[in-house]
Amino acid sequence: MMKKLLLIFLACGLCGVDVLAQEKDTVYLYHQNPLIGELKRIRYGTMLFRGEGLGNMEIDLNNVRTIRAYGYGYRIQTAQRQFVLGVFKPHEEDGMVTVYDGYEDRTFQVRHLNDVQLIHRNFFRRIEGRMGAGYSYTRSSAIGRWNGDLVLGYDTERLEVDLRGSVIITQAEQVLDRERENLVLTGNYYFDPNWFAFGLGVYQRNLQLGINRRIQQGLGVGLPMVQHKRGVLTLQTGLVINQEINMEDLRDNNLYEVPVILDVTFFKLNKPKINFTSNQTFFIGLTQAGRYRNDGETRINWEIVNNIDFGVNFYNNFDNQPPIPMGSNFDYGLVFNLGYRF
Repeated sequence: MMKKLLLIFLACGLCGVDVLAQEKDTVYLYHQNPLIGELKRIRYGTMLFRGEGLGNMEIDLNNVRTIRAYGYGYRIQTAQRQFVLGVFKPHEEDGMVTVYDGYEDRTFQVRHLNDVQLIHRNFFRRIEGRMGAGYSYTRSSAIGRWNGDLVLGYDTERLEVDLRGSVIITQAEQVLDRERENLVLTGNYYFDPNWFAFGLGVYQRNLQLGINRRIQQGLGVGLPMVQHKRGVLTLQTGLVINQEINMEDLRDNNLYEVPVILDVTFFKLNKPKINFTSNQTFFIGLTQAGRYRNDGETRINWEIVNNIDFGVNFYNNFDNQPPIPMGSNFDYGLVFNLGYRF
């Protein structure tokens, strides 16, 4: 991998005086002057570009003639499920761009660039995320509920690491109760755009289902079922191991399950900008035959102003054999919060 990136750097250095003089990225538009700055990302038909003296701006790919961008290299996925690591060189034909991958020039239509990620040298510049918080209060019962969530993403050439966490705390008569906690760490390694391997680690607490603590580890494979410039649907499966402690402090170790994970992401980048994500995981018990579970979360985020959004989060959990036999086997809820993206 590093050898390919080194070849890209050498190519940039040998491309001549014109390349050396052009240190900044350039986006060539139809019927407008070129924009100079930094190409940060392309996703779902929209380019995020930081223009000199203009700040961050979003550009519809239909308005882009061609691109020149080198940087530290880009991870590129196309609508045809091609996976390329390289840099952008302008193409003489409108609506086309040349990608140099360290070995050869490859030509693509600009509008077919599904996902383009700038490969940063700096660790912290590779991190993107969102944090949000909310509060609700019912006067009749004197009960308040705090909720918070955090989403972090870290990308390298072929690896995507995501950390998602959420918490709901109930406050009644000055007593705080940790009602629901969820922390999920996942890593996806892309062999090519058609399939990837994943690993995950999960911590859960859910008083409604009688779970004091559940720790889960798992491995598996996944593939994108649908890739579109406005959304992605992926399907994953593998094997997970659970360790559970119920509210009576009874422990169950090494509970094996087969997960079936469905991930859906949809973006509406025209105003109002809306981000819809849904993750539904279905578990088939192996150690406990006949046990079936479902953990799900659906989020809708609506951007109010730049980097500030209003979020609605619906969560659902089902267990036909809950840790406490007389406990509930279904839990769901709806929470609202304000969030900041970074």
